[in-house]
Amino acid sequence: MLKKGRLKLPDSLGSLVSGFDDKEMKNGGPGTVLEPGEELEIMEPNGTEFSHKENEYGFDDLVNDTDLDKEGAFRTRKRPEKDWKGQVSVMEVIAADEKRSDIEYELSQKEINLEKVRRISSMGLPDGGGLRATAWKLQKLLLGYLSPSHDLWEKELTENRQKYGKLKEELLLSPSEYTRVKEDAMISAELSGERDDAGPLKRQGISHGDHPLSIVKASAWHHYFKHTEIAEQIDRDLLRTHPDLKFFSGESSFSKKNREAMRSILLLFAKLNPAIRYVQGMNEVLAPIFYVFSTDTDVKNAVNAEADSFFCFVRLLSDSVDHFCQQLDNSPVGILSTLSRLAELLKENDEELWKHLEFTTKVKPQFYAFRWITLLLTQEFNFQSILRIWDSLLSNPFGIQDMLLRICCAMLLCMKSRLLSGDFAANLRLLQHYPDINIEHLLRVAQDLSADTSSYSLSLTMEPVLLHGTLHVTIYEACRVFGSGCSKFCCQILENIDKTVGFGKGFCKLYAGIYLEETRVGRTRLLEHPHSDPQWFESFHIYCAHIASNVIFSVKEDNPIEAIVIGKAYLPVSELLDGKEVDKWLEILHKTHRPLHKGSKIHVRVQFFDATKRHYWSKGIGSPKFPGVPYTFFSQRSGCRVTLYQDAHVPDKFVPEIPLAGGNHHEQHRCWEDIFDAIINAKHLIYITGWSVYTKITLVRDPARQKPGGDMILGELLKKKANEGVRVLMLVWDDRTSVKLLKKDGLMATHDEDTGSYFHNTKVHCVLCPRNPDDGKSIIQDIEISTIFTHHQKTLVVDSELPGGEQPKRRIVSFIGGIDLCDGRYDTPFHPIFRTLDTVHHNDFRQPNFAGASIHKGGPREPWHDVHCRLEGPIAWDVLVNFEQRWRKQGKEDLLLQPRELDGILTPPSPVMLPEDHETWNVQLFRSIDGGAAFGFPEAPEDAARVGLVSGNDNVIDRSIQDAYINAIRRAKKFIYIENQYFLGSSFSWKSNDVKVEEVGALHLIPKELSLKIVSKIKSGERFSVYVVIPMWPEGIPESGSVQAILNWQKRTMEMMYSDIAEALRDKGLEANPKDYLTFFCLGKQEREMLGEYVPSERPARNSDYSRAQKSRRFMIYVHAKLMIVDDEYIITGSANINQRSMDGGRDTEIAMGAYQPYHLATKQPARGQIHGFRMSLWYEHLGQLDDIFCHPESLECVRKVNHIAEKYWHLYSSDILDNDLPGHLLTYPMEVASNGDLAELQGTEFFPDTKARVFGSKSDLLPSILTT
Repeated sequence: MLKKGRLKLPDSLGSLVSGFDDKEMKNGGPGTVLEPGEELEIMEPNGTEFSHKENEYGFDDLVNDTDLDKEGAFRTRKRPEKDWKGQVSVMEVIAADEKRSDIEYELSQKEINLEKVRRISSMGLPDGGGLRATAWKLQKLLLGYLSPSHDLWEKELTENRQKYGKLKEELLLSPSEYTRVKEDAMISAELSGERDDAGPLKRQGISHGDHPLSIVKASAWHHYFKHTEIAEQIDRDLLRTHPDLKFFSGESSFSKKNREAMRSILLLFAKLNPAIRYVQGMNEVLAPIFYVFSTDTDVKNAVNAEADSFFCFVRLLSDSVDHFCQQLDNSPVGILSTLSRLAELLKENDEELWKHLEFTTKVKPQFYAFRWITLLLTQEFNFQSILRIWDSLLSNPFGIQDMLLRICCAMLLCMKSRLLSGDFAANLRLLQHYPDINIEHLLRVAQDLSADTSSYSLSLTMEPVLLHGTLHVTIYEACRVFGSGCSKFCCQILENIDKTVGFGKGFCKLYAGIYLEETRVGRTRLLEHPHSDPQWFESFHIYCAHIASNVIFSVKEDNPIEAIVIGKAYLPVSELLDGKEVDKWLEILHKTHRPLHKGSKIHVRVQFFDATKRHYWSKGIGSPKFPGVPYTFFSQRSGCRVTLYQDAHVPDKFVPEIPLAGGNHHEQHRCWEDIFDAIINAKHLIYITGWSVYTKITLVRDPARQKPGGDMILGELLKKKANEGVRVLMLVWDDRTSVKLLKKDGLMATHDEDTGSYFHNTKVHCVLCPRNPDDGKSIIQDIEISTIFTHHQKTLVVDSELPGGEQPKRRIVSFIGGIDLCDGRYDTPFHPIFRTLDTVHHNDFRQPNFAGASIHKGGPREPWHDVHCRLEGPIAWDVLVNFEQRWRKQGKEDLLLQPRELDGILTPPSPVMLPEDHETWNVQLFRSIDGGAAFGFPEAPEDAARVGLVSGNDNVIDRSIQDAYINAIRRAKKFIYIENQYFLGSSFSWKSNDVKVEEVGALHLIPKELSLKIVSKIKSGERFSVYVVIPMWPEGIPESGSVQAILNWQKRTMEMMYSDIAEALRDKGLEANPKDYLTFFCLGKQEREMLGEYVPSERPARNSDYSRAQKSRRFMIYVHAKLMIVDDEYIITGSANINQRSMDGGRDTEIAMGAYQPYHLATKQPARGQIHGFRMSLWYEHLGQLDDIFCHPESLECVRKVNHIAEKYWHLYSSDILDNDLPGHLLTYPMEVASNGDLAELQGTEFFPDTKARVFGSKSDLLPSILTT
């Protein structure tokens, strides 16, 4: 008969699985002992009791008092024995072969596609061949024990296996065994002659504290005996591990060896994690891992299965270790919370069954699902089914726990009819003795379930809104955040391993990123060993133009290959729109939008400033006292002089008179002539930076303007000045693709090796400097930066005489811009392509757009349009500072002239223009550069922020060029004129279904800022115009993959902008062409043949782009300028392109200046200073004419006139009929803009003239976007 009384349950969940609770039976043996193949039954945590009365549910028929132990409700049953193999159909064999082929292919790739591996794994991995072992090691939830990079596997495995061997030596040997090992090592060293000390061997003494009988708690023997008890419990449990499998069970040497390996793993885990130690059931979780790795067909992997299993076991357990911790039972991450989520999942998918179990029969998840969850279903099915289930568990992109709960819920649903007809006793017995089931069917049911909608799901229903303005963000600290995406135990145990064996720099190196949806806009520095409460206290000034629902703070763990996301915190944008400061702790969530850990939070302060509500929005410079762009490294300088240059040379009387304010007229200046004069007149220093410097060019070529020494090549000119005692220092980009020994120029043809060799053993100090990454970059980033990115600055700093020339002291003068001192750059506003091939361009022929082009095969040469400037006054010294910072970082010797040497030579930085002089300039220097290229950047984020630098990724960046563009666009009142070599960016706003825009990475804001400026003007009923001049295509073979990819990014950028404008026009009810507000142009040259022209000795290949262009006598003018003019009052020019490479700050190094004339602002009337004159001169060059309407570029009349001229010129250029030279150079970019903003090719213009290159390019699946953006 049954005992009439209530069933007494254990006091805690921990006691159900703990294997070392120190409770002994009266006979001296251990507590309740389970027979092999038996398992736990009827469990309820924390001392709660069944709420029903005795016999209410026929409980007498279920439990016999002889089966109950007074310490807990343990009842045992044999694990079901099922036939693993059975009969399989031909179709199943074929499907298995296809699956094997698929996974073998994916695992053989140099870079493993984890998504594909997960997808294949989720459908079940084939047995044999080691495929399951490799795939399991790869799965993200094993936290990348193998990285996706196949080339790193050998190194990673070797390091981890060495760590494990040292761990066993340090922690598993008894003190006497450890001493003996050390002695043997000493004897071996002695015999091999490696010891230096003479005399007999000295036996290592054992101190009194380390004696086996010592009672000192710090004694090694004390700790050894303490863990012996745990080892005994592990041994008992291992004997009960899958007794039906000879791999684990029996007395064979094979099974004993396997149990010994598992014993070492579990004992090491316990020693390294004293807070949890070993818990009964961990042996069951380890078993599948060890079995799969031990049966790997790769002998080396199988031999090392113990080490690999240990590390993967640690990582696997990180996702569920909280379930083994009694103290966390009632926490959000404890077992009760997980059981509650299972109930919620069942309710979501079948409320009828949920109510029946929860209320009718009162079969709570605690009674059956505790074992399912804690032991990952290893007690419910046969071993082969367990392996299949684990394929799905480990491959689930949302984590093991997500898939585990789905399977548990599916187990209930698959038994629905039996459960609905059963009472408490029947249902409890059914769920604790789960019957045979088709595993594939079970997993399909699990996969098809509705998502977990537990109380921790995040509501993301807020409509995204435009966040256009500035975010001031401070990330203070986080609490209870642990690395490896796991819990504190995993982080600590990995650190314990590292400390024990002395490898590496530790684990859990954390940082926080700031995201607007998928776009990262800021990140903190990396914190090493932050434990669970990292503190950053970093502030960020972030320009934004993004559509977002949330500001997301992502906490990540650094990784040499790819960072691991630990969790994310969400701040709804709606809380920021009123402009008030938000200072709060945000809960950090798992990717399933449930809290990551109990109390895991991040403390942030955020304030949003709407750009359109700022006092400077559309106000222009506004006042002569405008202080410049804020938050930059260099302050604005006053009292300066700026000289603007179009092209390398301008002939006399090129442009008609352009009237300026005060009765003045625009003056033409000649760039390379002025550079020649600056070098020839230097007395003390000549400092040059260049993407390319070519020694064989001459700077003075105009027969009407010859100068003494003007025929000297640049190399000889610089050597001459160095021999005169002038300090000549050069920093030339080292193109890593150029090979000196093979006489190869490199992909960019920069002549860097030739230039370095030319100045070798001379007094000119030329350093070829690669684009080195900053400290703290990942392995991948190191490779990217050093091989893909460049030093792109083009600067010249010289000493010059003071005005008047009578004083002994001298001053600093600097040149910056887009023109390198190299071949192919000398040109005039006429841009000849055939007529100068026997004169100024005979020895300077450049045509990189055709394969095999040369002067011997004739034109067209590639004409070159560019912009440069000379800076005088305090701003010139800032350019000097830039050079000195770069030289100190990458110069080979400290050859810079020191301040004490300059004191008696140079006047200190001082104005060169009086405040009342109406031609004075205010100028500010901007850069894209990081600590890898510039010396002296502050390391501390707070110090970096104070000097206008951005910190992140242990990298300090000057990103002020992009900031300057954004600031100028937001201030713009009426129009913007841009010339640039590239125009692509704001990829976060691209509308595209065939590319993942978040992976493109062209994140700078300039295109989006331009379109938003136009949109704001349309909404307010004001006119605004943007003119953009770009090359027909980027320099290079136009059909090549890289050129086509860039054209494709450019098309997406344009389409995004036109879509914004079209939408604004629709909202306003206006029927207008988007090109009335934004229009793109390119430049072209077409020359008719003249008598006496150069006749080449060879001809291009028939039917080539080269031959067709030669026949049609036309070619694009390559736009290399980097210029933006705003309202004719503000100008930015320098070396930076409008792409991510130039604007990022951590990619290409760049330099630029922003300037205005305080007496020539567009306040009450249009600005008519030198900036206006320079724009009008450029327009004359491009259009071949001047018109009064060009003085009002914002007007619809002006836009339409310029568009009309450009369309006419394109028609002439693209025509096969050539009667005369093209009257101007400005061509409409060959595309049509639909009313909705979509772009289409001009009719009959799928390809650029004379080529087979598509105008809109094509997406490249081979080239990484980081190369082409």
